[in-house]
Amino acid sequence: MRVSAAIMAEQIKANLARQSKQLMETQLKLATGRRINKPSDDPTGTSKVLDYRTTLQAIGQYRRNIQDAGTRLTYTETVLEQVSELVEQAKKIGANPNMDNPTLFAREIGNIRQQIHGLAHSQYGASYLFAGNRSDTPPFDAAPPYAYHGDDGTHQVVVGKGVTVRIEADGRRMFGDGDESLFQLLHNLETALSAEPVDPATVRDLVDSLYGAADRLKLARSALASDYQRLQKTDDHWNRFANSVESMRQSVEDADITQAAIDMQVQQTAYEVLLATSARVIQPTLVDFLR
Repeated sequence: MRVSAAIMAEQIKANLARQSKQLMETQLKLATGRRINKPSDDPTGTSKVLDYRTTLQAIGQYRRNIQDAGTRLTYTETVLEQVSELVEQAKKIGANPNMDNPTLFAREIGNIRQQIHGLAHSQYGASYLFAGNRSDTPPFDAAPPYAYHGDDGTHQVVVGKGVTVRIEADGRRMFGDGDESLFQLLHNLETALSAEPVDPATVRDLVDSLYGAADRLKLARSALASDYQRLQKTDDHWNRFANSVESMRQSVEDADITQAAIDMQVQQTAYEVLLATSARVIQPTLVDFLR
């Protein structure tokens, strides 16, 4: 069968197109670092990669939630630590009042009460830490009976599919309520130290009540520490899982750069040889024109 110049030219064009396509695909792998750059490269692999990415996005959101909750817990613990230190100061003052000048000690107790009241209204962003779910409402009145305006809600953190960590945010559990609220106890102690004469028995009873308030704060801080540890363990779990999923994604989607570089060199050489060979094969001759 006689092969015409036109047929030969079409075959050469097809070979050049095929070789050029392979070269471009290899160049794209090197440029993007990915083996799969479009679904048609590997339909099954593309489906797996999409699943891996969805999982990684979910894990990323859980970890951001955990990080935010951890920051909130750290801030809450810092506030309660300051409150605890102020309560200890009040206990020392009440346990050893200077009866020669009790008014001075009463003033110090008043200052402590005001500082604790300010700390009880600490905010994380625009939310009050100790108002339960009513986080947009100042939790305590500034004057007796220091009524609580929050609720018994908790700050809920989604750390997994169907998994939530609840962080204590009920101010009453930390600062007390009614006659046993920390503010009311300090107010009563301030009043007792301002009385003339001072009744030592009343002062002692109030100091004993402050011990109970201090124990309540310790329990609250212990619960927060437990919540923080749980968050850290959950974050460690997600970190390990995310690394595993990322490794699986890379094994499916990412290109072997070393192999791609070798392939590109081989394909580049083959393409150049094909060009040179084609140029010699299709050179026109006088006989071609006479045909």
